[in-house]
Amino acid sequence: MKALLNNKNVISLVMAIVTYSSICLKRIVEPFSVTSWLVLLCLILLYSKIDILNKKYKKDVIIISLLLSFLIIFGKIVNDNLYTKDISVFNILIKPTNILLIIGIFNLLYVLLIDTLPKLINYEIKKENHEKNKGLKVFVISFIIIFLCWIPYFLTFFPGLLSSDSLGQLGWILNDFKGISDQHPVAHTLYISIPYNIGYMIFGKIGAGVASFSIFQMIIMSAIFSYLVYFLYKRNINKYILLVVVSFYALLPVHAFYSITMWKDVIFGGLILLLTIETIKIIEKRNELKAKDLTIFVIESILCNAFRNNSIYMYYLFAIATIIIFRKKIKIILPALLIVFSTYYIIKIPVLNYFNVTRSSSSEYIAMPLQQIGRMAYKGVEFTKEEKELIDKIMPLEKLKEAYNPVTSDGIKFNKAYNRKEFDNNKEKYFNLWLNLVIKHPSVALESYAVSTLGYWYPGVNFWAVYDGIDINDYGLETNSKAPKVINYLVNKMDSKDIPVLNMEWSIGLIFWTILLFGYIAIKRNKRILLYSFLPIMGIWLTMMIASPVYSEYRYVYCAFTTLPLLIVLPYLKENSKKVN
Repeated sequence: MKALLNNKNVISLVMAIVTYSSICLKRIVEPFSVTSWLVLLCLILLYSKIDILNKKYKKDVIIISLLLSFLIIFGKIVNDNLYTKDISVFNILIKPTNILLIIGIFNLLYVLLIDTLPKLINYEIKKENHEKNKGLKVFVISFIIIFLCWIPYFLTFFPGLLSSDSLGQLGWILNDFKGISDQHPVAHTLYISIPYNIGYMIFGKIGAGVASFSIFQMIIMSAIFSYLVYFLYKRNINKYILLVVVSFYALLPVHAFYSITMWKDVIFGGLILLLTIETIKIIEKRNELKAKDLTIFVIESILCNAFRNNSIYMYYLFAIATIIIFRKKIKIILPALLIVFSTYYIIKIPVLNYFNVTRSSSSEYIAMPLQQIGRMAYKGVEFTKEEKELIDKIMPLEKLKEAYNPVTSDGIKFNKAYNRKEFDNNKEKYFNLWLNLVIKHPSVALESYAVSTLGYWYPGVNFWAVYDGIDINDYGLETNSKAPKVINYLVNKMDSKDIPVLNMEWSIGLIFWTILLFGYIAIKRNKRILLYSFLPIMGIWLTMMIASPVYSEYRYVYCAFTTLPLLIVLPYLKENSKKVN
């Protein structure tokens, strides 16, 4: 028996059969079909070719494979039962077929990772000694390529892409900022107004103002992405990787769509990329860091917090890490962080109050508790008389059941029956209500949490990611394509989830798994300090995991897609001289 357990071929065969059986039980392939037998043969051949008894990184691979296999199967169950009322997803999870499927997926992941993980950890990027005086040329060429690749999208969706949120901000601009609120960052509304007003002033048309904004944002985002290429060029990254990075921004549809979309998340994605680049610079200079080296870092930090309301929560975590990592330079780090926070709160309170900017309701930040109580009502949880009376004050229980939508909290918080004032005036009381309900009904609360965050950790969620038109409005704005029919047809197909390989760009969960993988690689390459540069993205991800109002809102984490090439390359960067910029 011991000899069998140590026999690589026997173990490989058993693992292949278990994986095959789990696939057949879930009807991913039909058991009695030529296709399924070919799948079995491929699995046997794959498993036999891999050294599954390889001890290097074995424990790590087991942990990673177990975690991912569980998340894949549990996520699929949650995704399939978003609207289920009469059964818990946890009861479905423990069914024998799902346990077998977890084991089968584990086997497949283990076999893939035991071979590829050591190669990724030990991989070295070939460097080239680039000519220092050609950095500007690289920037300009990258900019031109990216910008030109986005033009077909601009012409197809002329004058730009505007959702209801976009039109709300545009309305404030058209009405001289009357009734403006901080529901959308004021800095972003001002950012829209500058190119818009220039376009409107020249052409006298609202559509021209919108088109001016689209072109302006295309220029800004192209410049930011090109700066990353320049940054990598200065660190002697070889031309093939630079070409891949340029292609990532120029050819992936999401960047083209977002470049002409009037959303705060677009420019925020660019700013987070710039902030991440600055973190690398100060890491490189950490031993001889001076106050002047933090100038751009401070500016980027202020801008990130100004262009996204929840960015400040990420920044608290980021600031604590900054103090810990650069504690030897606390005399210059602490003043820099104080400038960032004081600027944020001075603008947030006295400045916005002076200009009569309306405060958004606190319910904007409590999506998770609202959804948890909403799912309890939806699933028929028995509330006490006192609990029901409290819930009825904020929203009648029957209305709450009807309004509950597992994919977004908008059904509750924007419902006419929802009493915002009652909540705002009694926050402590409703916090205690929520806490008591979570303690009394942990299974439903955990299920609701899994549902409300699903898209941020499960790669298989299929949810909208781009807005491909202009929402209904009173301004006479509508899409007026300037592109030839063939371009128009092709561009309109580019957000399809049916395009093989390319459709992976629409998976939030997949991208975050990738980012976590390369963070792990940085640790294994003895570059733990580089995890500091992963913090802005992970901080934003955590805010989504804590308080996202939508279960899979792509634009909320677009910054993960803007920084992805940098975070993949980062573990392989070598320390540079402090003179490199």
